[in-house]
Amino acid sequence: MEDIEIQMEVLDIENEENEELTFEEDVEEECNRCELCIVGRFLTEKNINTWATRTKLVVLWKPAMGINIKELKAGIFLYQFYHKDDMDRVLNNGPWTFDGALLVMNIVKMREDPVKVSLNEVDFWVQIHDLLVAYMTEMVGKQLRNFFGNFLHYDAKNNSSIWREFMRLRIRIDVRRPLKRKKKTVKKDKTAAVVNCKYEKLGDFCFICGLLSHTEQFGRKKLEVNTGEIIKDWGHWLRAPPRRAVGRNTSKWLREEGDGDWRRQKGKDNYDAEN
Repeated sequence: MEDIEIQMEVLDIENEENEELTFEEDVEEECNRCELCIVGRFLTEKNINTWATRTKLVVLWKPAMGINIKELKAGIFLYQFYHKDDMDRVLNNGPWTFDGALLVMNIVKMREDPVKVSLNEVDFWVQIHDLLVAYMTEMVGKQLRNFFGNFLHYDAKNNSSIWREFMRLRIRIDVRRPLKRKKKTVKKDKTAAVVNCKYEKLGDFCFICGLLSHTEQFGRKKLEVNTGEIIKDWGHWLRAPPRRAVGRNTSKWLREEGDGDWRRQKGKDNYDAEN
């Protein structure tokens, strides 16, 4: 018994715990590489049916090479794709919603911990209305980026028709901030105008504070004022109507927006007819 006590006294456990272990250079990390992975969370105060979200998203996304969906922790999901085209199509055609709840997504970089990936931004197509036709240019769109969010892309095809109803911009929006509604603009002749925006594929949001994280039912601002004093500065008018897909031409003489070079196409038709 005395021998054991003596051995325990000379045993330096703390130094052993602090010893460093250096891995060999040829050691490769094979687990949790997260290739072709997206991590996401639903921005809502409501309870989300995890199984139902898996089923609906698979139907909407239709990944040709399949997908693996895993809940990393409560409310945080990992979506692993098996082809880059499938992942890019999901990212480019968003945002996505389930039962009105917005899905906030971000790409997981190689060897990055997916649980620690930032989930605070969503890419929206934003329509800028009440802007003079002459100002529906990419240069003007970039000047508006500091107001609506981080400018990503200008849709030149949207402004190729005879009548330009609105400008269409791809904007990265911080979901922690209220939705922008309108912007006062000043032209070169010092005359002022107000442009309004609409968001495509916009899910639930609070009509009182403009945040995407909840509806007015769960908002704190509603509880801070009397019922008769509540002012809703946001509304359904911020939602852009669904865009109609352009169908096939019923006649070779009927042109649709985005048909490309008419003279080149007409020449091809004449060549096909003659041969």
